Amino acid sequence: MLLALLAVLSLGGCRSAGNNPEGDAAPGAGPEAPAAAPEGATPKSSPEAVVQALLAAEQAADHATSFRLLSSQGRRDLDEAGWARRRTEVPAITGFRIEASDGPTVVAVVEHEPGLDPFVGLRPGRERQTWQARPQGGGWLVDAEPVVEPDYPPPEAAGEAALAWARAVQACDRSRAAGHEAVTALFGQPDAAAGLCGTSGALTAGPAEPAPPGPQTADLVAQFGPETLSWARTVAISGALRPFSVVLAPIGSVWKVVAVLG
Repeated sequence: MLLALLAVLSLGGCRSAGNNPEGDAAPGAGPEAPAAAPEGATPKSSPEAVVQALLAAEQAADHATSFRLLSSQGRRDLDEAGWARRRTEVPAITGFRIEASDGPTVVAVVEHEPGLDPFVGLRPGRERQTWQARPQGGGWLVDAEPVVEPDYPPPEAAGEAALAWARAVQACDRSRAAGHEAVTALFGQPDAAAGLCGTSGALTAGPAEPAPPGPQTADLVAQFGPETLSWARTVAISGALRPFSVVLAPIGSVWKVVAVLG
């Protein structure tokens, strides 16, 4: 009886090994299957290729084509109409180039027409966008939200621009002062510099500082969005009858005046 039982157990073990040639490996173990692409997606051959294609479509304002390049993660809670709305809320692309790539991460230098817009806010002349691609559907798709790093002019140039504007006002040269302004009507308290015209005192500019939150900059924030306090710089001007500060915006490669603070 004991011999018969051992034989049955031995036979069962052989059958088990035959069904699982990998021995102790779990059934179905092996390389992970590639992720499926979302419906209608058009994967590209590499991370660089999919970012290149998406930015080219966006430069042409072809949001339908760029939507088909989004990964399943990028489409989460986002349909084609929502994607199009989101893209109209960011500065339009006027040019771009792929700067670097590291595996699925692609960095592109993206250009815009610089300026200030009450709908979009600040449009930097250039920014670096870091995109994350994913292998899906036998190729590569990309997530919807890049990490954006604006390329602003150096902060010390803000002091030079503020001083150039103040000297133009001091010389009563309205045309030259307007060339240093980013808006047609300055925000804040423009009258704080009204008495500067016709004076002869030597003007000096302090270092560029972040614009202060609060009532003094509330109208700027209301016009251009909460991101205003991240890019605006304030420069104190002294040597006038009464000191005042100038708020500047980075417009392309230069700083321009947007407000005066008393």
